[in-house]
Amino acid sequence: MADSPKSPESGGGGGRCSSSLMESLLGLLRIRIIRGVNLAVRDVRSSDPYIVVKMSKQKLKTRVIKKDINPEWNEDLTLSVTDPNVSVKLTVYDHDTFSMDDKMGDAEFEIGTYIEALKMDLTGVPSGTIVSKVQPSRQNCLAEESAIVWEEGKVVQNICLRLRNVECGEVEIQLQWIDLPGSKAALITSTSTWLEVSGNNSIQRSKDVDRFERLPGKTKKLWTPVWRLPGVFQYVNRFKSSLLLQRCLYKK
Repeated sequence: MADSPKSPESGGGGGRCSSSLMESLLGLLRIRIIRGVNLAVRDVRSSDPYIVVKMSKQKLKTRVIKKDINPEWNEDLTLSVTDPNVSVKLTVYDHDTFSMDDKMGDAEFEIGTYIEALKMDLTGVPSGTIVSKVQPSRQNCLAEESAIVWEEGKVVQNICLRLRNVECGEVEIQLQWIDLPGSKAALITSTSTWLEVSGNNSIQRSKDVDRFERLPGKTKKLWTPVWRLPGVFQYVNRFKSSLLLQRCLYKK
């Protein structure tokens, strides 16, 4: 398939490719495709729907559910995220055996607000707390208000999308985040652990400033703010040992 990621070529460049990917990777976005509601009829009385999810060059799809315009998939599709400003597109198709699959509408959604919620320090917040909301508007495909919730130690976003370019249909999904050791995600999702800094040498006031100041000078020099999210710099080890600073800061 043209959209499938290419396998790395054998040789000495494989390690460099892997290192480059991890340096740019924020983490993994798990999209749970829950159900479709009142989808369009594309066969005689029903449809055989499946969903294709695309973000940048990534493309994943669900299984086909036969003869059901209110299908329940409860299926997880996982995308790697390198840019929080890239939108995710979802397209519903009707599977046909002897002809081209018919489109049953599409929708698009942004993940920027969800990424911002991941940076919040939610230590001690009760499970079930709504930490942010996204309102439906002409600029998005939301069928109703979308809540971002702190649920059992995870930040999740529940979304109901109204399909475009079709006579009817909605799709319900849920977003979850997966951290990867050594990726930027480790620096986003635990702001109580990692330092927020501005400029090259100064640190914003936070609960970790005193701990950082007590580190030996040689240890401090290993850490520089080498990447940025909106308004926030993070310290990253030059040698890619992303857990070392955490251990230094919280060493008993």
